Amino acid sequence: MKPLRFLSCLVAALAFAAAGRAEPQAFEGTVKFTMTTHQTTVPMTYVMKNGLVRAEIEAPNGQTAAMLMDFAKHEMLILMPQQKMYVVQPLPDPAAIASQAQAQGNPPDVQLTGQYETILGHKCQKIVMKTGDTVAEMWGAEGMGTFMNPGMGGPMGRGAPRSTWEAELAKRGFFPLRVVTRDAGGEERLRMEATAIDTTEPADALFVPPPDYKKFEMPAMPGMGGVNPFSR
Repeated sequence: MKPLRFLSCLVAALAFAAAGRAEPQAFEGTVKFTMTTHQTTVPMTYVMKNGLVRAEIEAPNGQTAAMLMDFAKHEMLILMPQQKMYVVQPLPDPAAIASQAQAQGNPPDVQLTGQYETILGHKCQKIVMKTGDTVAEMWGAEGMGTFMNPGMGGPMGRGAPRSTWEAELAKRGFFPLRVVTRDAGGEERLRMEATAIDTTEPADALFVPPPDYKKFEMPAMPGMGGVNPFSR
């Protein structure tokens, strides 16, 4: 499994985990990450306030992918800066994902190690996940709300992958402050690590589309009755 694809699976699992919890999001502020592979290092910014999330990732080509998530409304806005437009999609349902993942069989092995490390002032438990020939070591903090990868699919894509360990993490609601994936030989393939946490209250304007952006409406397909064929 390619490193970036595996990262998408991992952060998607964390997203659905936190989304499945009934507790309100306690943390407000900004978390900055770096994601490093053999080829490149890219920055990611994650902003949270009162159940709202803005996630941005800067691609090597200079373009920025951004998502705005509202967990009270169960919806996600994908911004398209080049077109000055945005797309609205429903947030995934954790229960449905867990049911589909279990039906697929061959679940990954998830181990809560009981080992803890403090990262940027937050107590994190180490979790080890094995999927095929890939091993992920993740340090997850509780009480920091929802994490969702801004790079896990375009506005017309299927979005996040599904796997059984999403349901496992949904019981605990971890927010990743460090993720390291390794291949079968133990070589590090990808590292995602939080580099800074700022608890300054984010501006409300960060969680809505810019005023000059227009909503993109998916055109109806013949015989589809106006239903978006790319929706879940």
